[in-house]
Amino acid sequence: MSARDAILQNFWLKLFSFVLATMIWFAVFGAQNNLRSNQPVLGTVTQKIEHVPVTLLQAATDFRSFRLEPSHIDVTVRGPIAEVQALTARQLEVFINLTDTHDTAGLNKKILVHTPAGITVVNVSHTEARVVPANTD
Repeated sequence: MSARDAILQNFWLKLFSFVLATMIWFAVFGAQNNLRSNQPVLGTVTQKIEHVPVTLLQAATDFRSFRLEPSHIDVTVRGPIAEVQALTARQLEVFINLTDTHDTAGLNKKILVHTPAGITVVNVSHTEARVVPANTD
């Protein structure tokens, strides 16, 4: 049997096998190296929501009043187009937790941001806020 006959005999079956093997190789290679993790999913969008108020979370028995610096932040989020476009600042939960803190003199606390399911936080303009006792005149 000549080389030409070895290649051309069952040519379509050999070609199909080669294409299938190549596709399987790319699938395994891509899964091992996680090639798609840095690429945004089709249908996602990033949006900046400005001037989101920061809420102070205190124990119900804590009657002290405080002022936050900054009291508003900008939050950049990513998610499905329809959900991100419908998102408002009121749907974001931006807060500082003071329930575990007793001494607040000169205190800087981390700003926590919670979003609806399917939406992720990409960036915040401030990661900490200064907690200042309010003047009680």
